[in-house]
Parts: sequence; C-alpha cells; structure tokens
Amino acid sequence: MSRDKLQRIMQGLPLFLLLGWVTKAFTPDLKSKAGLMARDLEMRLEIVSSGAALWKQLLLPVFTVACLLFIIRSRNLLRAYMNVLLPVMLFGLFLIASYFWSDHPSDTMRRAVRQVLLFTSVAGAIVIARSQNRFVGYLQFFSIFLLIYEAAFLLVPWISFDVFNKFTGLHPAKNEFGGIAGAFLLISVAVFRYYAETPKERKTALICACGWFVLLILSGSKTPIGFVLLLAPMLMFSQHLVRYVSISVVFLWLFIIVFIPMALIGLGEQPIEYYRSILPEEALTGRTGIWYHLLADLKDNWMFGTAYGAYWGVGAVPEALDIKYSYYQLLHTAHSGFVDLCMELGVIPTVFWLVMLLIFLMLTRNSSDPMSAALIAYALLHNCLETSFVHGLHFVWVIMVMAMMNILYSQAQRPNLDAVFRAIRDRRTQDPPPPVAAQPG
Repeated sequence: MSRDKLQRIMQGLPLFLLLGWVTKAFTPDLKSKAGLMARDLEMRLEIVSSGAALWKQLLLPVFTVACLLFIIRSRNLLRAYMNVLLPVMLFGLFLIASYFWSDHPSDTMRRAVRQVLLFTSVAGAIVIARSQNRFVGYLQFFSIFLLIYEAAFLLVPWISFDVFNKFTGLHPAKNEFGGIAGAFLLISVAVFRYYAETPKERKTALICACGWFVLLILSGSKTPIGFVLLLAPMLMFSQHLVRYVSISVVFLWLFIIVFIPMALIGLGEQPIEYYRSILPEEALTGRTGIWYHLLADLKDNWMFGTAYGAYWGVGAVPEALDIKYSYYQLLHTAHSGFVDLCMELGVIPTVFWLVMLLIFLMLTRNSSDPMSAALIAYALLHNCLETSFVHGLHFVWVIMVMAMMNILYSQAQRPNLDAVFRAIRDRRTQDPPPPVAAQPG
C-alpha cells in the first residue's frame, strides 16, 4: 500500500468511526422484534431511568482527545480547527450555562458536556479529512459499507422486521432506521449529480441510491420518505433549491414561534387555542396533541425553558402505569425538534438559534457544496415532525452538525480577501521604480 493511500485512510478513519458509532454499526440490535410492546416499554424505561454503559460514556471524550492530539501537531490544522469550531461552541457554552437554572443540574451538565464533546469531535474529524472532496468521498464510502451491512439483516427477518412487517435493519425501531436511510439516500443522489467524475463512480452512486431507496420503502417510515421524495428531485435539478427549503423552514418556525403568537396576544387571543382551531389534536398521527400538552407546560418557563436536558427522562421514575408518566416520560420526545428546543432552551434562545442559522444559510449561499446543503435541509424538515436537534447523539443531528462544519471548513480555507486587497493597495502606494535609462542604439 502506498504512503499516500495509507495517509488518506488514516485521515478518514475518525469520520468513519464517528459515523459507525452514531449509526450503531458497532452495537447492532440483535433482539427479536416479536414482543414489540413489552420490549418497547423496556427500552423506554431504560432510556428514562438509566445511563449508558461506562464504555459508551468514555468513548466520546477519548475520541475527542485523540482528534485534538492529531490536530495540535500542525499549526495550520489547529487554526482551521478553531475557525470551524468557534461558531457552534458559543451554542455549546449556552447549553452548559443552563445548568444554573436547571431543576436537574446534574442531568443538564452531563448532557450539555456530551454535546460540547460532540461539536469538538465532529470538527476534528472534518479538519483531519482536510478537504471538501475527501469529506464527500468518505461519506460515500461509509454509505456503501452501511448499505451492505443493513441489507445483510434482510437474511434474519425475525431481527430486522417488527411485528408490523416494517424493516428496522440493525436498529430497534423503523423511524430510527428511516432517518439514517433518508440521509444516505440524499448523499448518494448528491454524489451522482455533482461529485462523481467517472462512469464507475456514477454507477456506484446510482446503485447506492437505489439500494437505500428500497430499504427506506421497506421501513415504512413516512417522515423521511416524504421529505426525501421532496428534496431528491430538487437536488437533481439545482443545488440552490435545497438551500431555499432550509430558509423557508426557518422562516416558517419563526412565524409559528414569534410573529403569530405576538399578533394574537396583541389581539387578546390565546395562541394555543388558535393553533387548536386550525390543527386538531388528531392531525399528524397525534403529534399535535402532544404539542398542546407541552405548550401548556411551557407557559411557566417560556423565556429560557427548563434548561437543556431537564425535561425528558429526569427525576424519579413513577409507577409505569401512571397515565401522565406513560404519556410524558415514556414518550421522551415531543416529536418535533423545534418544540423540544422551546421546552428545554426557551423561546428566546430558540429564536436566537434560528436567526443565527438563517444568517449562516445566507452568508454561505454561494458555497459549492450541494451535499451539505441537502443534509441541512433534510435535518430541518425532519425536525418538524421528529426530534433530533441537540438530542443526544441522534444521527440526523450529528449529520447536520457535520454538514454545517464542512461548509465552515470550506469557508475558513478560502483566502482572506481583506488581506489580498490590502496587499494590492500597499503595492499601489509604494514609490514607483526609477525609470530605466535608454540604452544607446
């Protein structure tokens, strides 16, 4: 093996390991799906009442330290790392600061530190990969590996299909697999349309797209299926359309969270009652009923929420048959990342986060990275009806952070235009060189 090839493998290894971890490639679910209801109750109780195994808790800090040890060897890598990391670290510091008003400070601190470690490790994996083209190549390589791995579970249907005959792959639930399959389907479409340079690469990307599409349909996960069917044609037509989708989603939620409630309060109306009238609790497979109950709780802590990680899965575990417990605690998400942001971080930080995201999308509108733009749009749409934003190590959240940091990395690697123009001005203001004397005939 040549030295250059070995170096490229080592540069992609952190990204491969991180993706393998968050997609549960190292810890596949090998339990039978036959006893779904009892097993689902057991899984949710475990989420609420216990922490992860010690090796899982230590894996992210060790991974982060390993990335940092590699990066600090080079001044240029360290500078790029800090440029990429700084924008999201400010958000991470706010998560940690919410410790001071949390009713469950230990849970808040533990979960906030995990998010900060996630930001630092993702930034490290992106910077170590060195270039945008290599980042795309590594993602496509992992897509091929995971597609073969997930498809192999078709051979063991008692493990990979639930009692409703929905494909779950190596994951415990179809919605978890659906979110992953939808993202890798978009990655394959982006590679086929924009990055593949040879017929072999285009053929490989097309096979991957078809494979992920088949598995996604088998999962029956309606949310990712619907959003992929919306985004994939846009991505094929123009790389800029998916960015407009992201901007539209951010504007939509700013209207839902800020402008419409302010107008209704000014008119003497109650926002929750208004939303109930236009969107009944039976709509969206029962999600709206969950949102109305949570918004009623939000009234007490609407400015800064309950603090990060201090609403779901905290406190003593009551009796499993308690109605409120089974509805709130066993549920463990609002099935909308935007609603969960409001619950845990409050309306003001959520609006600030959305505005910062909007500014990021506008400032990087000329970024030549359609894959990252597509993944951000997918994550924003996915979070309208599912929760992944700042939600542990959820794959959709991790892949969105990767996409944002990849765009930031490409921006950080561009030449400093101010310095270039300053150098041009300096050359113009210098004294002109003396004229050269004419040489005789």
